[in-house]
Amino acid sequence: MEQEPKLEWEGKATATLTNTTADQAWSLMKNYTDIDKISPAVYTCHKLEGVDGETGCIRYATSKLTGPGGEELSLWAKERLIETDPLNRFYRYEMVESNGGFRRYFVWLGVEEGEEGGSGGGGGGGGGGCVIEWSYVADPI
Repeated sequence: MEQEPKLEWEGKATATLTNTTADQAWSLMKNYTDIDKISPAVYTCHKLEGVDGETGCIRYATSKLTGPGGEELSLWAKERLIETDPLNRFYRYEMVESNGGFRRYFVWLGVEEGEEGGSGGGGGGGGGGCVIEWSYVADPI
């Protein structure tokens, strides 16, 4: 008897910054519990357990969204840092609890140098700037 393939959602979003180096972007992104300071989608964020930036740190984050009927939705999640690599400028985390319906949700967030020889946007910034990537794998809701 064949098993049905395991369904999962996967997605990715990227942003190219032409006047910012990867090191400059990482200096703002590396603080795991400060995600609300760099992401407009995150309303608040604070540490619940552990040491910020160290594996095992758990943060609590909230978001406010507009629902399909125009109502305001308040979402929250507890997320655990499962890997961090400052040298390669990325970290991975998992959602451990939320009111959004997810059972399994893993995220990779990192930044890389942009293409060499890029336009640089005319403002200096180190050639090709940088690319920020946020990707996820989750069980369907």
